[in-house]
Amino acid sequence: MPMRKVTTFLILFLLICTVEIMAEEPVATIHIISGQSTTAQLPHATVEYYGEFWWINGEICAPIHVIYDNGGDHGVCARPSGETDPEKLYEFKLENIEFDTWHQIQELKADDTDAESTFKVDNVDPLLGTVRLYLLHEDRTVTLSVGDSITAKGVPQATIKLIDINIGLFSTTVKFNVTYKTPIEADIVVYHYQAQGTPGATPNENQTNESPKIPPLNISTPIAMIVVGEHAAGADVAAGAKVGIAVQKWIDILKDKTAGEAARGFLGPLGPAIIKTTMAPIQNLNADAMLDTEVKDPDTIAPVVYTVGGPAANEYTKTILEKNANRLPVKFVKENGKWYLVSRYGDKWDGSYGIILTIPTAKDVFEFQQRRIEGKIKVADIVVAGLDRWGTYAACELLQGEFMKPILGEKPRPELEYLIELQGRALMLFSQNPLEAFTITIDPNNPFKLQPIAIIVDKNGQIVKVLVG
Repeated sequence: MPMRKVTTFLILFLLICTVEIMAEEPVATIHIISGQSTTAQLPHATVEYYGEFWWINGEICAPIHVIYDNGGDHGVCARPSGETDPEKLYEFKLENIEFDTWHQIQELKADDTDAESTFKVDNVDPLLGTVRLYLLHEDRTVTLSVGDSITAKGVPQATIKLIDINIGLFSTTVKFNVTYKTPIEADIVVYHYQAQGTPGATPNENQTNESPKIPPLNISTPIAMIVVGEHAAGADVAAGAKVGIAVQKWIDILKDKTAGEAARGFLGPLGPAIIKTTMAPIQNLNADAMLDTEVKDPDTIAPVVYTVGGPAANEYTKTILEKNANRLPVKFVKENGKWYLVSRYGDKWDGSYGIILTIPTAKDVFEFQQRRIEGKIKVADIVVAGLDRWGTYAACELLQGEFMKPILGEKPRPELEYLIELQGRALMLFSQNPLEAFTITIDPNNPFKLQPIAIIVDKNGQIVKVLVG
């Protein structure tokens, strides 16, 4: 046989062998349908899917709960590029995605969000004939003129065409033709995880976690603390009661095995992860309340502290704002005897405006871990206050309403999801592995962000601005 033919034959043989080696057979294929729960058994693990598709880090993903026979359980989001979990045994890929498409004509005003919470009308300029949109899933803005189109990524994906700008006597509205595209079913294909050519090891009881162990919280510790000023007006006390009742109802419904399904479903893969904590009969998981003058060691009273009332009415609020002044996107400023809310970007509000300000105590999970080792249990302060009693009451009422939505099977407003998720994660501090409160994510490469967020509301409880520190 001529040398050229021999060489060609050997190359083809090697290619065929390589393809055979690379074409690894999947461990399992799990067919999933939006809105339907599915449970599948793998060797060494059980996979639970709760009927949702998400958009995370530029990809569609399906949040699942993976429960290993050795007791390990993890939230994972199967996506087209593949995802694994800390056990490093399986890789989960989302394949064969099928979509549903529909069209809607929507008329919106400035600050309105579309029907599927994909974009928000950030600004309308009738003189220039332009509309600025904030794309909620991409965290960016785009400007459209009449006739322009833009595709907003996410679940659902939205192709937005600006049809018209209508200038009325009292308001200006904009008309859009929106085409939505959302995943309705797919396959989660499970493979053995490969790292640098080496198959993942089967998990066993002798595996060790390199992270330092930190103890769960004492069961007598309240899950949330409501702090009101000793000399606060009656409106502040009533507003604080609203917050306390809402948080307690939310926790109570999470603990209910049947009725809590809808509320836990809002938390996606975190929902199943906190079931063990909320269902444990020894857990107290109650909210409590105290006066600002009773707070002696703020870092040890509760994982989440809701402080109600501004710096003039609540000494604890004043202390927290002063301590974190350089981190916050909004400050309380007093000028000529009058209080204002002033943002670092130049915004200024006076009158009956309120604020819901989330202030995490750590900048990342590593700092949180160190704080826990030192005995500091507080994860975040939530300032719920106003420039007057109407502003404070409006902020508290908005917060109460959004906490109640998951109880009713509704999804909270996107602006409040971060805070409610943060409170949900705090529940896991009572588990046997409290560090997982912030290490369990739908994307292990992108931990949950701990960042200050300010939500400005008017006296009617309408959100007028969201600022991130």
